[in-house]
Amino acid sequence: MEFKQFKYIFLLLSIASLTACESMISDVAVPESKPKLVISGYISTDNDTLKVKIQKSRPLNSHNNGYEYGYPVVTDATVKISDGTDSISLHYNDIEKQYLAQTDTFGIEAGQTYHLEVHTSDGEIATASCTIPMNTPPEIENINIETYNNYGHSEKVISFRFKDLDGANDYYHVAAGMQFSNGVDGKYYDDIYFETGEPFVSDVNKEGGYFIFKTSRLYIQDSVPPDLQIFIAVTDENYYNYHRSIYNYQGDNPFSEPSPVTTNITGGVGVFGSYVGRTISIDLR
Repeated sequence: MEFKQFKYIFLLLSIASLTACESMISDVAVPESKPKLVISGYISTDNDTLKVKIQKSRPLNSHNNGYEYGYPVVTDATVKISDGTDSISLHYNDIEKQYLAQTDTFGIEAGQTYHLEVHTSDGEIATASCTIPMNTPPEIENINIETYNNYGHSEKVISFRFKDLDGANDYYHVAAGMQFSNGVDGKYYDDIYFETGEPFVSDVNKEGGYFIFKTSRLYIQDSVPPDLQIFIAVTDENYYNYHRSIYNYQGDNPFSEPSPVTTNITGGVGVFGSYVGRTISIDLR
């Protein structure tokens, strides 16, 4: 009987304390936050089009209508990329919702530093710089395909590795996906999760070593066998730091410390980074 009374008293005290906490939180004045420019741009010797996306962050206490996702796009900015001597203007494309320019008259070269400058109609200015990596991506080695029979269905696990390039301060982005062709709607792409290996790695404490990757089990339809595509890129430090911080921030460990998202944008947040990449295809039949 005493135990039951203790439980009821504890429950009432808990409810009272939660009510008090709710009152305290509602009385806190949330400081106003001015929207910031959110910029995402990547340049590479591999691409024939420069692309920069510009958005505006939302204030902490703002509300949307329930149908708005992400940040509102800035459509009337003046956007330029220069190499210190020549420059090119990027123009807004309403279909892609970002600023575009062709590189046929403005070459992107390895080892060159490029500068981004953004001016908005309400007077905001954002700048950033990045340098194209000199190295080409390392070769994918030791590709191994394990096949499993799961109640009559074929499943495969793919493993591979690559060796760190000579020299220090190398940064890499590794991704994989399956490209399907159904003969009706063309091709579509499905990203693959790595059970071993992380998508953004550096050679810190691993100079000259091997990076090993292994996919989760992949369900393979015998009637429509897909191609596995592995993408590997050498990136600059800006690209690596930004994506690594996003990757850490989105981790699934609820007990991990909060990880701030890095930025190299002056006058805003986001990233202006560079990479040199390659993609290889593997027939899974």
